[in-house]
Amino acid sequence: MKLLGPMVRGVVRYIARANAERLWMHYSIAIFIVFALLFSTHLVNRSIIDRSAIATKTINTISNQVLLGHDIIDFAEAALLENDRYFEVLGDAVEAFEQAHAQIITAEIWSEDLQILYFDADIPLNGRINAFADMAAELPGGSPGVQRTTLNRLKGQYLYDGLKENLLHASDLLQARARTEVDRLSNLQQTLIQASVLLLIVEIFVIFLPAQLIVRSNIRQLRKQGDVLRRSEAKLQDANGQLEHLINHDALTGLPNRAALLSYINKALNDQNTPDLAVLFIGLDGFKSINDTAGHDFGDEVLIAVATTLKSCVDDDHIVARVGGDEFVVITDEAVEVILERVRASLAEPLEIRGRRMPVEMSIGHLELSVGESEPLAVMADAGLALQVAKNLGGGRAQKFHSQLRDEIGSFKELQLELIDAIKNGEIEPWFQPQIRLSDGQLHGAEVLARWRHPKRGLLTPDRFLPAAEQSGLMVDMDHSIWKSAMKYARGWELAQLWRPCISLNAAPATISDPYMIERFLFELQKSGLAADQVVVEVLETTLIEGKDDMAAINIDSLAECGIALELDDFGTGYASLSKLTQLPLSGIKLDRSLVAPLPDHSADSVVRAILALTTELGLHVVAEGVEEDAQARHLSSRGCAFGQGYGYAKPMPPDEFATWLQRHAGRTVLAG
Repeated sequence: MKLLGPMVRGVVRYIARANAERLWMHYSIAIFIVFALLFSTHLVNRSIIDRSAIATKTINTISNQVLLGHDIIDFAEAALLENDRYFEVLGDAVEAFEQAHAQIITAEIWSEDLQILYFDADIPLNGRINAFADMAAELPGGSPGVQRTTLNRLKGQYLYDGLKENLLHASDLLQARARTEVDRLSNLQQTLIQASVLLLIVEIFVIFLPAQLIVRSNIRQLRKQGDVLRRSEAKLQDANGQLEHLINHDALTGLPNRAALLSYINKALNDQNTPDLAVLFIGLDGFKSINDTAGHDFGDEVLIAVATTLKSCVDDDHIVARVGGDEFVVITDEAVEVILERVRASLAEPLEIRGRRMPVEMSIGHLELSVGESEPLAVMADAGLALQVAKNLGGGRAQKFHSQLRDEIGSFKELQLELIDAIKNGEIEPWFQPQIRLSDGQLHGAEVLARWRHPKRGLLTPDRFLPAAEQSGLMVDMDHSIWKSAMKYARGWELAQLWRPCISLNAAPATISDPYMIERFLFELQKSGLAADQVVVEVLETTLIEGKDDMAAINIDSLAECGIALELDDFGTGYASLSKLTQLPLSGIKLDRSLVAPLPDHSADSVVRAILALTTELGLHVVAEGVEEDAQARHLSSRGCAFGQGYGYAKPMPPDEFATWLQRHAGRTVLAG
């Protein structure tokens, strides 16, 4: 018994789980059973009522038959008293008795006892009545005396021999039969009601209880789902908050992004209470070289450090946004000059990245923003235009936006298009600047510099057209064009016995990284007739940094293997110059003019002396750029510097002028100043 409850509950749970998806079928079956029980009960009740009505009618008929039997007896006795009018009434009574008899024997509650009484007894009740009726029907045809005699005989023969008792007995039998039928139907009704109750009980356990369990289970599931949904809603709200933050912020630095910046500018432009704002569009110079050399992870850390530094330059009410790979925008209500100075000062010192000091140079485009005078996109476009001009001018500077910049940018783009034909037509000329041996003042060599003799704009210096060439991808063709022309002039001066030339050729990072650089260079050198020791290739420190797939390093090694001397240009301006001295197959370096100009200042002298000592240890010669005075030349010579170059000796000259200069100074002592 203790196990019965858990077993029942287990079965119910099983049924509930098994039929959870067919709950509608359970209720359909239950409704069908209920209606079937109602209909069956209705039929049984209707049958009981019908049977009771039949029994009542039959009993009434028998009772009427008993009364008719009494009437027949009474009418017969009256007729025997010679009252003729009773013969007619007697006949009617007999006819009514026969009709009642016919109804009784055709009744649905007819029984075997009535069959025996009416038909199967020694003198059946049916036979008596019929015989008496037949005999009595013939009486009116005779004389009254005969009729009475016959009727008296018939009465004694048929009516007085237990007729009355038999009729009463028949009524009792019929009533008993009716009661039996009613009892049977009542029992059937009770059985049906009990069966209905049992079915309802089964239905409760098999259908309604599992259904209830299913409903409760579903309610629990719905509650659980409600809890899950509430938790999901909370997570969704968090996710929406994060998504909204991602939509409006830069993923790397956490600064507002371009969309947030445009929204900020739009709000500022439409708020009459907003003061005039300063907009600085900042772009890092040479950032690609940092990514290529130190890796993108290191570059990302540089960007994060720059973002943090710029953020510290403004109040919380103002905005610093990152709008591109290495581009930032600063907006503040401070004066442009003030915020410019603060930004420059904040990035003047190298950043500490992974224990490494990383100098950061930047170009800035800026403008002043007044309420209601422009659209956000137009503001960004104007500031970006100023930044582009600053970069085109060589970088490391700030450029204020003004309407003429659009013309300058248009001119810059036009210059880019004109460069293609200029290179083909030889408009880019090689100019030559002498390099003097400091020990005796004799001519050592000449650096080849580019000038563009533009048919409309006149003579253009490299700072005017090199940015256009770099952005147009024309540096490789330009360098080879200048090299070819310079070698031709140098060979001509050699043949004219003016000088055994040694020319220094500048190679842009794109050129030194060109896969076909060695083949083209050696072909031009061989065709010119110059020897390998008559050319020097100057490479920038950024050459290896900006080279792709180590092609720059491969080309530099190949040049060295071919006997071509290599010099590291602008030494002292890069952030990793000392490491490059041991990595490259160099023959010398060129000391940047920024280190030479202060000489003989003590501090500058200390730096120069240290560099010269280092190069001596490494077996490298040094060419000092920017020598303006003879005192500088003597000072450098005393410190061990081999060669000098600068306006103190001569400015860069076109080939014809340099040929004239050679005629005057080749083989003679040249002094600076």
